[in-house]
Amino acid sequence: MQVKSFVLCEQIRQENTGKFMLLGVFGTDVVVNNMPAADRWKNPLVFGALFALKINREVDAGLYSVKVKANNGTVLSSELTLEIKKDGASYIQLPLNIALLLKGPSEVSLVIYKKDSSDAVAEVGKFSVVNAE
Repeated sequence: MQVKSFVLCEQIRQENTGKFMLLGVFGTDVVVNNMPAADRWKNPLVFGALFALKINREVDAGLYSVKVKANNGTVLSSELTLEIKKDGASYIQLPLNIALLLKGPSEVSLVIYKKDSSDAVAEVGKFSVVNAE
């Protein structure tokens, strides 16, 4: 399994054609400066992540979990369960909604694990949530 792309944005919508529309695309840092400093970390932050995987279905077939981890707060969104079957395309795109309640600036990572295991298979992506400076 190989991560081919990772895009972080404010929102993901899927068109009738199956294509994804990404709104408010971020770089590697998310700057939280749209709220007064006193209230900045009181509300959940919501993001969308779209990532693409190149898979070998014979080798990678099975159940996986995509988990979000934040080093300075709580992840409010559920983990994504991913089932890879032995037949199908060798390239898949997956959208993921992320909700975080952070206590301050944080490093956030998305990691794929074999289902019911603590063994990481791949890091999908990572980003930083920072104060404006």
